[in-house]
Amino acid sequence: EKLLAHHPELRGRVQFWAFLQPSRQDVAAYRNYVRKVRQTVLRINAQYGAHGWLPIRLELGESVRKAMAAMRSFDVLVVNSVYDGLNLVAKEGALVNRTDGVIVLSENVGAHEELSQHVLSVNPFDIEATANAMHQAIVMGIEEKRRRNEGAREVVRTNDIARWITRQVQDIRDLAAAPGLRAG
Repeated sequence: EKLLAHHPELRGRVQFWAFLQPSRQDVAAYRNYVRKVRQTVLRINAQYGAHGWLPIRLELGESVRKAMAAMRSFDVLVVNSVYDGLNLVAKEGALVNRTDGVIVLSENVGAHEELSQHVLSVNPFDIEATANAMHQAIVMGIEEKRRRNEGAREVVRTNDIARWITRQVQDIRDLAAAPGLRAG
């Protein structure tokens, strides 16, 4: 919404494709959250949409084929989790994207530590800065996009699952060997 409000020239030219997998729908708070998301999408689409174009395309539920198609072809991937220790979406996006897409990544996502040099970092609570980062990604030159994309892809290839597990096991060993942590 902020992106289109600040950059009306993007109306009809960009679309935010949101993939959401509702969970715990037996809990009222979660059901209400999904309801509010739907209402917000309808409001923004009504306010900014025109001539068969809608600014937000909402996909609720699991659609691996659609998600993979979006990952392969995104121009901007926004992973804006409030707190998320092991969100792999940014890493998956870096590996499969074929259009030199730019990743806008929450600084509160675990993958941010590895990918920070190759993404546009945002505070997930700063909506204005997130909109600005999205705009920056949209207007970014192709060479910088390519450099960021290739850098992120290389980080993910280098830090694969085997390396991650090895580091986790080593961290556990280091903690177990630390003074004062022995069972007794």
